[in-house]
Amino acid sequence: MKRFIVLLVATAALLAPSAALASGVVLKVQRATHLVAVARTPSNVALVHTSAKLAVGQRISLTATKLRNGTLSASSVKVLGRAHKVTFRGLLLSKSGSQLIVSAGGAVIALHRGGRTTASASDSGPAPGSTVQVTATVGTTGELDEDDATTVAPTAPGGQIEGHLTLGTGTITVTTEHMSLVLNVPAGFDLTKFVSGSEVLATFTQGTDGKLTLTALSADGSAQQADSGGAQGSGSGDDNGGDSSGGGSGSGSGDNQGGDGHGDDNGGGGGGGDGGDH
Repeated sequence: MKRFIVLLVATAALLAPSAALASGVVLKVQRATHLVAVARTPSNVALVHTSAKLAVGQRISLTATKLRNGTLSASSVKVLGRAHKVTFRGLLLSKSGSQLIVSAGGAVIALHRGGRTTASASDSGPAPGSTVQVTATVGTTGELDEDDATTVAPTAPGGQIEGHLTLGTGTITVTTEHMSLVLNVPAGFDLTKFVSGSEVLATFTQGTDGKLTLTALSADGSAQQADSGGAQGSGSGDDNGGDSSGGGSGSGSGDNQGGDGHGDDNGGGGGGGDGGDH
């Protein structure tokens, strides 16, 4: 009997979600939804559900569990210091003389540009829809100032975007504070679990014609919602990028490629965070 009980406990432990240690630099904070984007490496940005009070530029370590929609739920967060520089990869959604909009890991991130004219910004450098590697300086108030942006790939097969959902006829729109992205919904895709106004994480592909097509959709208003499953299309989702060209009234998209910060000010401090309550 004892052997049977031990076997049951061991089996339950194997089936339970496992927590893992991770570290990185905070790229974005969405306080209303207790969601932060963390640049874990120069090729991985993760969305983390946590109630810890964090700020852009903080270097953190965390213990987190991966949820069913690919985001993380942090059970503890510790602030290790502050990064002055951060490098990450993402999808360039749009650019002007004063701003770059890049999507990384589903988070849409704005970077300020200085000393450029509108003409020089639009005539050279990476084009919207390309995968870029960005190095930025973290300002004292948490703004990100672009130092350099280089093209990693001129196109991308698709990506992700996290934001507010609006249901349409044959389309959905996902809106963030910086842009709205319209995605075509393939025939047979079940959206009956979703309502307009909810927080979601959408995965999409981009065709050679620039058409953006939804492949997966999950609720993302809390860690519980993110772990409850979602709708899946016939195509598989892709965490490696998205594009703003084509596909209706907006640009868009997510990329699970990410960043790394380099800084000092290695102060201590930290807050425990739990992504379960929003």
